[in-house]
Amino acid sequence: METTMRHHSRLNHYSSSRRQLLGLLGTIPLIAHLPVSFAKSTWVPNRPVRLMVPYTPGGGADIVGRILAKALQGISSQPWVVENRPGAAGNIAADLIYASKPDGLTYQITNLDTSVLNTFLYPSRRQKIEAAVPVASIARIGTVLMVRAGLPVRDLAQLAALAKTQSLTYSSWGMGCSAHLGVLLLEQEMKIPEMVHVPYQGGGNAMQALLKGEVDLFLAPMPLAMAHRSGSVTALGYAAAQRSQLWPELPTLQEQGGPSVDLGNWFAVSAPPETSPAVIEAVSDFIQTALADPAMLDSLKAQSMVPFLADNTQLARFIADEKTRWGQVIANAKLNLE
Repeated sequence: METTMRHHSRLNHYSSSRRQLLGLLGTIPLIAHLPVSFAKSTWVPNRPVRLMVPYTPGGGADIVGRILAKALQGISSQPWVVENRPGAAGNIAADLIYASKPDGLTYQITNLDTSVLNTFLYPSRRQKIEAAVPVASIARIGTVLMVRAGLPVRDLAQLAALAKTQSLTYSSWGMGCSAHLGVLLLEQEMKIPEMVHVPYQGGGNAMQALLKGEVDLFLAPMPLAMAHRSGSVTALGYAAAQRSQLWPELPTLQEQGGPSVDLGNWFAVSAPPETSPAVIEAVSDFIQTALADPAMLDSLKAQSMVPFLADNTQLARFIADEKTRWGQVIANAKLNLE
C-alpha cells in the first residue's frame, strides 16, 4: 500500500506539467500525431527491472534506453537496469525477451529495425518478434548521410558521380538495418553502382568507422551526426521529406534527387509475450508520465531526439503501418538474410 501511495504521489507531481507539455509537443516536428490516452493501472514493480538494449553502448538505442531508465526509476520507485544484448541484428535480444517471464520485470528497447525490418529479413524469427507486446513509444530521431574526411564530395550529385568511377564503402549497425536499406534505396533511385556494405555492431561503432576512415559513408542517426557536426566528417543531406529544425541549413536528400522516404528511426518499449494488460498499461503510463517531465524532454533534446507519444494500443497500430511501408521496400530490394 505504501509503495502504491508513493507511485500515485509521483504521478500527481507530474500531472500539471503533463497537461502543459502535451500542448507544446504538438509544435515539435517528427512527432506522431496520435491521440494519447493515459492508462490507469495501479501495478508497480516490486523488484529492480531489466531493460534490454539490442545494440552495443553508444548508439541511439542505448542512449534513449539510459535516458528512459533514469526517468522510470524515479517514477516507479525501482531501479531500471540497462543491459546491452547486441548481436544477430537485434535478434539475440528478441530471443531473450521472448523467453523471459511475463512478470513485469523485463523489457526491451525496440526500434524500426528490430520490430519491423527483421520480421521481413528473418522470416523464421517473425513469430518470436511479433509475440513481444508493444508497451509505449519513446522518441524519434532523424538520419543524416555523412562522408569521411578526405572524400572529395560535398553533395549527393558529387557522391553519385564518384561512385561511378570507384568502389565506395559504407557502414551500418548490421545487415538489413535501416542504415543498410537506406543506402540500397539511394543506389536504386540515384542509379549508383552497388557500394560495399560493412556492418558493425551498433551505431556507435559504425560512426567510429567513418571517423577513422575505415568506410566512405554512413547514414548516421541524428544524435551521432550532431555530435560530429563540426568535426572532420561531412554531412551531405538529411534523410527526410523536410529539413530538420535541429539542422535547418542542411538540405534534404530528397531536395537533391535522393530517396523520397523518411529514413529516420524511432524507439519504443516491448514486453515478453503474455505480460498482463495491467502491467502493460502501468508501464505505458510510466513512460508517458516520463515524457511529460521537462527533465526527460531536455535529455532527449540534448541527444537530438524528439518525443514520440503513443500508448500500447496506438504503438501496435503504428508498427502495423510501418510494416506495410517497409515491407514493400524490402520486397523491391529482394533482400532476405536467411
